[in-house]
Amino acid sequence: MKIVVSGLLFLCFLPVYVSAQIGWTEHIIDTNFMFASWVFAIDLDGDSDTDILGTAYGDDDVVWWENDGNEVFTEHTIADNFDGAYCVHAIDIGGDGDIDVIGVATEANRVAWWENDGNENFTYHALTPLLNSAIACYGIDVEPDGDVDIVASGYYTGDIVWWENDGNENFTFDTVGVGFIGPWGLYACDLDGDDDVDVLSAGVYVNSIRWWENDGSENFTERLIVSGFSEARAVYAIDVDGDSDMDVLGAARGMNRLSWFSNDGNENFTQHIIDNNLLYASAVFATDLDDDTDVDVIGAAFYGDEFVWYENDGYQTFTRHTIAANDTGAAAVYAADVDSDGDLDVLGAASNSNEIAWWESDVIGIAEGGHYAVPSGHLFPTVISGSIRLPDGRAFRLYDIAGREVTSVTRAPGIYFIVSGNVVIQKIIKVK
Repeated sequence: MKIVVSGLLFLCFLPVYVSAQIGWTEHIIDTNFMFASWVFAIDLDGDSDTDILGTAYGDDDVVWWENDGNEVFTEHTIADNFDGAYCVHAIDIGGDGDIDVIGVATEANRVAWWENDGNENFTYHALTPLLNSAIACYGIDVEPDGDVDIVASGYYTGDIVWWENDGNENFTFDTVGVGFIGPWGLYACDLDGDDDVDVLSAGVYVNSIRWWENDGSENFTERLIVSGFSEARAVYAIDVDGDSDMDVLGAARGMNRLSWFSNDGNENFTQHIIDNNLLYASAVFATDLDDDTDVDVIGAAFYGDEFVWYENDGYQTFTRHTIAANDTGAAAVYAADVDSDGDLDVLGAASNSNEIAWWESDVIGIAEGGHYAVPSGHLFPTVISGSIRLPDGRAFRLYDIAGREVTSVTRAPGIYFIVSGNVVIQKIIKVK
């Protein structure tokens, strides 16, 4: 649509809710990936596009799919006998500039990593000791001392552990916490803003989400985020409300719930329910999907067979949207710019469909959308706070600065344009 500029009109305004819309196009990576359990995305081969990793619990496989730059994916096996392969993560462990892979094998009670030689030939390294019913893993510099350590959890024993990297990939085992039975969800970050890495976990059998505070010397103290969170299955942390501290998100499959927990800055957490109808909620992730500078949420419903996203209006009121609704056993979610077009796409693993897939977002990025030339003339902005209001009595549309139409009460701060026909009649700067 070509947009031209008219003079400033003086209009009567009425409030209207505006909401971004994202269309999703499904792309199947694999439909024969037995009991697909995990999905992750990163540029594994250093060619400036996004590759995909996954685990197949039923096939004992750890696999990566190479992106040729045009989203044609070639499958490569990292391991095909990793008994009960469940979780996978990828990061540069060796500090040599290429991406290595970390995984857990639940049936083998094993945590391991695969060293990338720079040409995507992977050498297996088993960590010791064994971790009973290993279920989750994550690579991060725990101390931090400039190298990547490995954090993992064991399902039946409730052990949360880590291996310290000495900088030469010699790993020393240590414990974060014990007796937290069913720690299916695992994440690590600096939750309390003191420049060391803390550990979070969601416990299925203890119906809670907890975190272990690092004192800076890797002595960990267990802290409660929420109890009574029935069959807590997944956990993630990010600054949801933009107040410069880390909040927490969780999925509770026993109550079909997705929630976020606001941090008051002193690690006192308050629960805010996002959805009470995400059937057997199995996964949660959060990022700015619609490019409006606030944090949206993605979830998976294992028995609901769906992947969904929740649009944040900038004030932490979330609107539910469906990404895909026929993925039986939706188990894991992630988001990354798979097609390098400047917006974030969604990836998912569906266990009962034996499927790894990604959904292409149609949010217009800089590379896709180009720009509209503004002809001669002046369009002076209106600066507002609170709800955006559209003129009464005529057909008007509202667009954000990226050229996307927004259609539903309040939006995040930013620049917006009111359009009548193909003419921009008003520019709005929303400050809060």
